[in-house]
Amino acid sequence: MSIHSLQLNAGNKEIKPGKLARNSGGNPLGETYGFTNFYMTRNGAPIIPVVGEFHFSRFSYLQWEEELLKMKAGGVHVIATYVFWIFHEEEEGVFDWSGSRNLRHFIDLCAKVQLPLILRIGPFCHGEVRNGGIPDWVFSKPLEIRSNDPTYLQYAKRLYRQIAKQVKGTFYREGGPVIGVQLENEYMHCGAPNDAWGYKSGVYLSSGNGGNDHLAELRHLAEEAGIRPMFFSATAWGGAAVLETDTLPMLAGYAYTPWIPNQPPSGEYIYRDLHVNPAEPVNYDTLEYPVAYCEMAGGMQVSYHARPWVSADSVEAMSLVKLASGSNLLGYYMYHGGSNPVGKHGYLNESALPKITYDYQSPLGEFGHVAPSYHRIRSLSLFLEAYGEWLAPMGTQLPEGQSTIDPTDTDSLRWCVRHRDGAGFLFLNNFQDHVDMPDRESLQFKLQTSKGEVAFPYQGTIGLKSGASAVFPFNLNIDGVEIVSATVQPLTRFKVADQAVLVFYAHEGLKPELLFHCDQVVNVSTDAGDVRQEGEVWIVHPVAGKEYSISLELVGGQKALVLVLTREEALQTYRFSLWGEERLFISNSDLYQQGEQLITASKGNELWEVYMYPASELELGVQVGSCSSGQAGVFQRYELKVDSYVPSVDIRMPSERSAMLTVDTEWPDTVRDVFLHISYDGDVAAAYVGNQMITDHIHYGDTWRIGLQAFQLELIDRELHLSITPLRKGTTHTFVNQAFVERFDGVEIAAFHQIKAVPHYVVALYRSNIGVKEQISII
Repeated sequence: MSIHSLQLNAGNKEIKPGKLARNSGGNPLGETYGFTNFYMTRNGAPIIPVVGEFHFSRFSYLQWEEELLKMKAGGVHVIATYVFWIFHEEEEGVFDWSGSRNLRHFIDLCAKVQLPLILRIGPFCHGEVRNGGIPDWVFSKPLEIRSNDPTYLQYAKRLYRQIAKQVKGTFYREGGPVIGVQLENEYMHCGAPNDAWGYKSGVYLSSGNGGNDHLAELRHLAEEAGIRPMFFSATAWGGAAVLETDTLPMLAGYAYTPWIPNQPPSGEYIYRDLHVNPAEPVNYDTLEYPVAYCEMAGGMQVSYHARPWVSADSVEAMSLVKLASGSNLLGYYMYHGGSNPVGKHGYLNESALPKITYDYQSPLGEFGHVAPSYHRIRSLSLFLEAYGEWLAPMGTQLPEGQSTIDPTDTDSLRWCVRHRDGAGFLFLNNFQDHVDMPDRESLQFKLQTSKGEVAFPYQGTIGLKSGASAVFPFNLNIDGVEIVSATVQPLTRFKVADQAVLVFYAHEGLKPELLFHCDQVVNVSTDAGDVRQEGEVWIVHPVAGKEYSISLELVGGQKALVLVLTREEALQTYRFSLWGEERLFISNSDLYQQGEQLITASKGNELWEVYMYPASELELGVQVGSCSSGQAGVFQRYELKVDSYVPSVDIRMPSERSAMLTVDTEWPDTVRDVFLHISYDGDVAAAYVGNQMITDHIHYGDTWRIGLQAFQLELIDRELHLSITPLRKGTTHTFVNQAFVERFDGVEIAAFHQIKAVPHYVVALYRSNIGVKEQISII
């Protein structure tokens, strides 16, 4: 047995107004946001929001609303987006705010679906866009970019005025969704390839040298134009410039970094107290601001020279490590991938990156595909919505030596505690990038708190599998239920008819246990598992699964219900306020809410299930397919079925490097999209309709997925051309003999292994007893 102990002798975290105290604000409905030095507030209560990056101009405006609803269902509380200058003024003086460049339409949709918004308006943005987003024509002017050069500021002022026209009336105080604005990006820290130079690679734009003076001038220009948000933000890592007032410094966390050759294991999975000791040098007093991340890796964009594959385990582990280390705002870059628009004079990508695709291996991919990381982030967001008010004020306490663990160290156990007033959360991590961590066995944790000793587990030991990360509560009084300790992870909580419902989940290979204090819980009963009273605590070893529940009788006669789901069920769990109540849904399909409809999307399976709690007398129906219902424990079970559809795809192969596809575009009403799943060997691949490239792909080991919804009309009576550039294994010889000559000795690899078409079925569940006409139609 390996016993790990910690005396929680650190005092409570000092919470004070901080530098952002005056950056609170309300809307006409009386709803407010604010800040302390340690966390953000919503209507005066501490919150830990999840921010998701979605570049509107990299996705079709026809699907913006659907994607925003999917982001909201995935646990995103705030949207962040870049306004890329080059996308809107590619030619000098000709601004384009139409179609998928229509910023105002995007803002209005954020307002419609009730998602606050942070705008990142440049002039320099980066985002892997050509010249970091600065138009080519700017470089023909006698000016110094990213400086207080008067000519440069003249163009920045004009850009801000154009943006101000688009955002007029949309700020939070005016009833709109825009709460924050970022000016510039990574100023005095990082440049971007100067693709306008064009003669060779490796030429970079200036990272700036004007310090806070330039940021102050940009803010003056923005405010003068009418851009006056509740707060400004700044990318603050790497010693970047940060204004002292009215500005939220925001950080980044990337473990798979193409800009670091032969990258070693990163320090992103090592616990530290970020509020006191940030992970890298910064130019602000960290104790005066919350620890906020605007760029935690939701994935990574592959480049030609670096092709990392980011796992869902890595995204989840980094999120929990940052939370444990004191971060009180999690921002994912990217949360939603997209496609670069094609410019008037060529492609607008950064050199050495794909010309079109900006999938980024995101939780929601280039064509809206739901990736495994989407479910990991949603489960964490459910936890933050339910427990953020308690977690946000809690300080970090590290066991000795935790912050100095070398990332290559596979022997040392990584753990950490956040606590306040003797209550808190124990965090465990057994993931490290570029290193295989061993399974941990025979572990026990003992915390000496002001309320007495707490052990995980109460008796015996637990284990932690390789790649796993977890968080366990202790000494928390939640809705009258005193949780002494647990080896199950909190997922969410809500109330049904004034009865508290607490939902947890059990990690694979880790015996679930819950301890309740007898002072508040006078009786415990369960459908399955073991319950016993020992001293002042009830000890419960439940059987995990949605079929089972634990009933608690509290002091005063109140009741509470505890659900312990499996890990798989937890990753299929959603929470919506729907049909008059807060409800929990579990499904092997993807879900989102649109008005009073529950939209269910199934990838490739014509039969799927949705479980709902609380079960009720509601009559639910579907407009297409069939729906049958039954009971499963406390859940109502709905089985949805549609007619099977097998997309017709005729493939001809002019060569091993080319595939010509004729795709059936007459999809049934139940099919929202058809995705091509393409398995191939090669270097780079591209897809064309006629002479136009619609997307491309740098091979990095994962399946290439192309959603056909956006191209459905173009594919009527036209072929889709898939082309592979071969991967070379051998030696390339180059020399100059009047012209550049390249000779290759070796083999070239280019082959398609499988091209499969997968239908994405969509069915809406609605209250059938109030009439179809009262339902909101599917987007």
